[in-house]
Amino acid sequence: MKKFVDESWLVLVMGVVFACLLAGTQTSLEARILENQARALNEAIAEVVPVVDTMETLTVDGNTVYKCLDKEGNLAGWAVDAVGTGFVDKIRLVAGLSPDGSRVTGIKVIEDLETPGLGNKIEGEWADQYKGLDASRKIEAIKGEANRDNNEVQAITGATYSSTYVTDIVNDVIERVRPMLEEHR
Repeated sequence: MKKFVDESWLVLVMGVVFACLLAGTQTSLEARILENQARALNEAIAEVVPVVDTMETLTVDGNTVYKCLDKEGNLAGWAVDAVGTGFVDKIRLVAGLSPDGSRVTGIKVIEDLETPGLGNKIEGEWADQYKGLDASRKIEAIKGEANRDNNEVQAITGATYSSTYVTDIVNDVIERVRPMLEEHR
């Protein structure tokens, strides 16, 4: 026991050194991390709402909503920053809505830790299925062929849970934000 106590100082010193190194790295890279996150958000907004020239930031029911304007100052659409639970960890995405809030103009996943090779396919072409869907009705992720008339998207084979979680996040944020957009036009 005495030997353990005598040698434990090394573990404590190593713990303090590594903690200081991690804290220093975090502090020195924090500005770059925030810059990269802001760039990813802006790129996602430009992807889900076409023809964005300027944006106004609003908070609607606890969600950050971007009122997207074209060059003439007309409403081009809405982009909503949303976070929800995925299969592995949180999923952060941006959902786009038409100016009147009736249609989904697209979604873009900007942060996820889903299963590599399967669940992280939610970041690619799969998200294009949401374009043009009716925002006033619930969207469903189904196995097999999706019917757009029924507001369905086809779940990713092998990643049905991730597909369902993304759809749940989109449905939740649209349901909470959409009714309040009229007063912010």
